[in-house]
Amino acid sequence: MFIPSRSPKSQRGVGFFMLVFIFAVSAVVVLLGLKLFPVYSQYFNVRSVISAMANSEEVKSGTVAEIRNSFGRRASIAYIEVITGDDLEITKEGGETVVVAAWQQRVPLFTGYTLLIDLSASTADK
Repeated sequence: MFIPSRSPKSQRGVGFFMLVFIFAVSAVVVLLGLKLFPVYSQYFNVRSVISAMANSEEVKSGTVAEIRNSFGRRASIAYIEVITGDDLEITKEGGETVVVAAWQQRVPLFTGYTLLIDLSASTADK
């Protein structure tokens, strides 16, 4: 029995240029992920310290200096280097102490391109 072969035009698949394009886009996505991972890792560390502080007695009844020192101790344990206790904004809202950590971080992406990220964490965000 004779089975006719398909012509090359009717064959399906990924061409060379499409493969190069897919690899280029994948490389950019991986590069962005590798450059942004440390930024968001620090953010989640700060957020966990701030949320742990929300339940502590130091924040509920402590002075501003005690709250800053508490954050400094916790930040050194969690290897937080992007913000210090002096950068915290501490206010009273409705009889409750609110601690806000807000900062900007610049991430150099490529030559001439930098990504600026605004990050913030608060004890009010529960």
